[in-house]
Amino acid sequence: MSGRLRYAALAGVFAIAAASCGGSGSGGGSTDDIAVTMKDFSLTATPATSSAGDVTFAIQNDGASTHEFVIIRSDEAPDALPVENGLIPEDQIDLVDEAEDIAPSTNASLSVNLEAGSYLLVCNLPAHYEAGMVAAFTVE
Repeated sequence: MSGRLRYAALAGVFAIAAASCGGSGSGGGSTDDIAVTMKDFSLTATPATSSAGDVTFAIQNDGASTHEFVIIRSDEAPDALPVENGLIPEDQIDLVDEAEDIAPSTNASLSVNLEAGSYLLVCNLPAHYEAGMVAAFTVE
């Protein structure tokens, strides 16, 4: 019986050790965290630059309206994207990824692997982009 008890204790120690050595699931690479604040009607990203690779956007909706967070790869100026009926036509842009339906006073997270280049972070709900919900973002 004491042999079984020692075996169980040893198995428990190994299980705890294995769990504590586990990573975030990102393959061991570094991840840059970007704080995004959305309000009615502004969007800020801090910092506004990141290293190429895995990037996690921690999104906070401090506004009274539902928003969405869209990452667009673009060399255009923040106010130069095409707009049709208050929306950026997603078939006319290089949409990387998005988090939809971020309710007021809630948080969301979006992790993406980004290549070096210029990006725009926008809310693409009707008239939100035109009202100023856009931020330039650079990946080096």
